Amino acid sequence: MKRNNTFGRRAFLAAAVAMAAAFPFSAASAQETYRIVSLLDYSGPFANRGTPVEQMQRLLVDWYNETRGAERGIVLEFEPVDTGYDQAKTVQAYERAVQDPSLIGIVTFGSPNVIAIQNRLPENRIPAVHGGPAYSLMEPGSWVFTPLNDYARYYAAAVDWKLASWEGADPLKVAFVTFDGSSGRDWAAVFQTLIADKNAELVLSEFISPRALDVAVNAERIMDEDPDMVILATTDQLQPLILGELHASGFDMTRVVNSQHEGLALLAMLGVAPEVYEGTYEVTSENYVDQTTEAYQIYDARKDRYQSRWSADTLLHFPSIVVLLDAIDRAAEKAGGARIDGAAVYAELANGTFDGRGLLQEIKFQNDVDPTLGVRSVVMLQQRDGKIETVSDFLPLAE
Repeated sequence: MKRNNTFGRRAFLAAAVAMAAAFPFSAASAQETYRIVSLLDYSGPFANRGTPVEQMQRLLVDWYNETRGAERGIVLEFEPVDTGYDQAKTVQAYERAVQDPSLIGIVTFGSPNVIAIQNRLPENRIPAVHGGPAYSLMEPGSWVFTPLNDYARYYAAAVDWKLASWEGADPLKVAFVTFDGSSGRDWAAVFQTLIADKNAELVLSEFISPRALDVAVNAERIMDEDPDMVILATTDQLQPLILGELHASGFDMTRVVNSQHEGLALLAMLGVAPEVYEGTYEVTSENYVDQTTEAYQIYDARKDRYQSRWSADTLLHFPSIVVLLDAIDRAAEKAGGARIDGAAVYAELANGTFDGRGLLQEIKFQNDVDPTLGVRSVVMLQQRDGKIETVSDFLPLAE
């Protein structure tokens, strides 16, 4: 009898080993599959960015699946959707997406996406992380998180940087040039408030139609004010036109500061001749010139498999997807193998602190107080002798 019991135990163990080999994931460690939806623009004013941005996001999701996701038994499915930079199309895409119970997060592309879904997210308990800047229309408690903070704070930081070496007897004269749209007007209004108590004077706020094909009149108005600093925060179509007109008119291009979303690394791709923007600056939260960072190493190791690029336009969306991945990972760790949902991811984002992987400095959310907060610092870059160089340390943003 004793011999038979031993044989029975051995047979049972052998069968268990065989089953473990055949089914490597037990009930306790079974793979969990979740979905992330990316609201993109393949057919609207930023259509040329759609595929490169999607590919950067896909690269990062695949990186997570291959590393921490594999360790946790998590598979993230990535679904890009074209919204054409349009609110109505965004609503349609969103309503379809939330029908999927595996959806735990959304990444957004532009202001039409944020405006369309921000009031719908709490009801569906799905958080969104925005790939662009914050907007003043966002209210405390928002389920939209903005790693890039508010661009108006960037422009105010650039003014502070200029004032640190300003020796003029009069206040620094600043011209703010943007596109005539909700984002542009929002930045202009907040920027004007932020520099009100500085030794600077806003001599011009110029709003240009996004469809403009000739900006000679706008450039002339800028020249007439003879500003010490020109902040250009326009679009892929307008930025090359304005830069070209200013350069052709003999304007001192070292007075020009390009916004992060139309940064130096993007201008050549937009067809701007290097001599046109030689000497101009960029104010950005992302020091993409530094290729020793963890962020660049993640990209560089995988770039040959994707149709993306290490440039201002794609990197705008690097922090949004990385922050969402980190929040998902933290939620999964806390769940201890149990299934998570959008509310669990939101809980990690709310008042959370995240790592910019060296591309950005620390990102910290306080959505219950101010949903426009995210990254807390920017850096100044300059085009010098055909190369982009870092010309400042990281500069703090006003809160």
